[in-house]
Amino acid sequence: MDEIIEHLRLSIADEILSKSERKSLKALISQHAFDEHQLNFLRSKIYDLANEKVNAGNFNFILEWVKAANSALLIPEPKVASDVYFSPGDACRTAIINQINLAVNQLNICVFTISDDLITNAILTSHKRGTQIRIITDNDKSFDEGSDIEQIARAGISVKMDNTPNHMHHKFMVSDEKAIITGSYNWTRSAAKFNYENILLSKEAGLIKSYLKEFNHLWKVMEPY
Repeated sequence: MDEIIEHLRLSIADEILSKSERKSLKALISQHAFDEHQLNFLRSKIYDLANEKVNAGNFNFILEWVKAANSALLIPEPKVASDVYFSPGDACRTAIINQINLAVNQLNICVFTISDDLITNAILTSHKRGTQIRIITDNDKSFDEGSDIEQIARAGISVKMDNTPNHMHHKFMVSDEKAIITGSYNWTRSAAKFNYENILLSKEAGLIKSYLKEFNHLWKVMEPY
């Protein structure tokens, strides 16, 4: 913060913020994850420096300096990474496994059923690495031939399911609170081999927050496996 304020103080000395000075200022600011409170503090310093320097003869110069300095504080929003995948084929399964493998801290999985051994193996490997994993699934589908839910639960992974005659039909996963995968794709071998399905991978913070809120709500009301 002090370095940025000193940069502003030096740049106003000649009553103009040059392109090179503005570029250096933006580079300095981009090195820090300033919150809105901190950015407002920097804005106040800009106006303090301008008030100290301004006079009748340099008013227009100082006004342009204030505009340029404030503009340097406007860090562009990062582009939201998202993609969509389709089956039949390996695209959906590969995208799911990639996100499981990338998880470092936490996986929250809410899916109708899991019977694809490749996905199950990725979940078990992630669990062995120390990733905190919670799974919500459908009670009826857990009894299907080929279901991997019992194997997953035996490995020590927390599993919950609904206790109603209706289906827990969600298909989504939040990875490290940084990515969401959702869509029609069931985590089954037939979905990869035969079905026309899709999944969407997004890193949009608002979507992730909404899905995580739904997951936490369901986790409270579902019963342990």
